[in-house]
Amino acid sequence: MILRTISNVFMALSAVMLALPILVVCGAALNSGRTMFFPPKEPTLARFKEFFFTETVWVTALGNSVIVAFCSAALAVLVAWPLAYGLWKQGGKAAQVLAGLGSMPFALPPIVFGVGLGFLWSFIGTLGTLWIGIVSHAALFMALPLVTISIGLQSIDRSHLDAAATMGATGPVVFRTVILPQTMPYTVSGFFFALVLSFNEFIVMFFVTASSYSTVTLQIFNSLRNGYTPTMAVAAITFIVISIAVFSAVARWGDLPRLMGAEPTKS
Repeated sequence: MILRTISNVFMALSAVMLALPILVVCGAALNSGRTMFFPPKEPTLARFKEFFFTETVWVTALGNSVIVAFCSAALAVLVAWPLAYGLWKQGGKAAQVLAGLGSMPFALPPIVFGVGLGFLWSFIGTLGTLWIGIVSHAALFMALPLVTISIGLQSIDRSHLDAAATMGATGPVVFRTVILPQTMPYTVSGFFFALVLSFNEFIVMFFVTASSYSTVTLQIFNSLRNGYTPTMAVAAITFIVISIAVFSAVARWGDLPRLMGAEPTKS
């Protein structure tokens, strides 16, 4: 009983410690002036209007972040699928090597990967273009859909494949009617994981943009030269809301316990 009480108190204190910074950021975003105060002075939603509609710098940065996040996540899934499928289907050394290479960028320190990409794109002559930011983030976060899709493939009941083969289904038909539907939640989960991390990522994007364009994270960094402003707090709130929405969707429609490493319950 005592241990349970201590555990509950610890969890409550942890929740408070996590909530307090978020509360301060949300309050700071309501300041009417250009300086962040908490509690906010003359609360207003004007900073939200600036961030999403009227302030060209922030609106452009938000658009760039959305484009890079969605496109890089989609590209990461498209590249990860054949790697995961080959590793599951064949299991040969070539598939294992390719899967390992695909996961390596995520294991490297971001600054090492960012510097390496900066030199590579500069040598090729494509440094600073938007599509290079998309490719860079796809390479960085490809490990996420690679892992989730692999988990989905491993969760397929082999009896379903045997039943489809017994009924005369060809390989493409089995893939379309059995494999793809059962792995779709894992594919979507990998897409959303990559999307959220891409939207929040700063270090790699800093090295590959060459100041040609800014995402929200880069614009926050650039704005720090003029001090902290309430608009930066609005950007932070946007990150929080998107992360909560995405992970809630994964928890609702994806197999979150299995994605987090839990073994399925055996009846």
